[in-house]
Amino acid sequence: MENRSLIDPTRKTVGSIYRDAQMNGERGVIIGDVNYEMRKSLVVDLNETIVRGTEEFEGRLFYITVYEKKDLQMKNALIRRLIKTKYRPYPEADTMVYKVVPSSNEIFFCWNLPARFEMINMLNTPELRPKQHEQEELQMFRHWEHDRLEYYGFTKDDMGNWKANPLFCGDLLISKANPEEKTVSMHTSTSSQKDSCVIS
Repeated sequence: MENRSLIDPTRKTVGSIYRDAQMNGERGVIIGDVNYEMRKSLVVDLNETIVRGTEEFEGRLFYITVYEKKDLQMKNALIRRLIKTKYRPYPEADTMVYKVVPSSNEIFFCWNLPARFEMINMLNTPELRPKQHEQEELQMFRHWEHDRLEYYGFTKDDMGNWKANPLFCGDLLISKANPEEKTVSMHTSTSSQKDSCVIS
């Protein structure tokens, strides 16, 4: 195979896949189609990360941080990285965070922060986001902008530095698996659409 990936020898390099898609791919893709495929692939990636994380952390609680951004060299490509951590990650712009509790087969949604310029645009035009859940989202952006991290599960230590709050209970339970079936129903957006998610 020409242009074989050094990371995964069963596929081509990312650059050659991108080049082939640009030369031979679909034309006139509708944004809604991309949105659906992105959500569907996010659920697949989360499932795989949950399974791997449960094994790596030996059944202990862990967090998944999702980074999604446009690639700087491949203008039509999006990069998604899922990072597993033992400790609660610090809230950063352009991240989505989930908490996984394998012992009780639960997945919690912690936060979803867009890029900072997107947050600023949304905060400057609140009239375009009149629904209650949109207003709550804007309030979370304001908390982040003003460094009020207690709303993100942090508290100040004796020195005045932020640390994870072990008593925080504001994360949203989005799935609870049936221990026998090992499957959960997971919301991937604020809509009522559901996708399947697996825990092992």
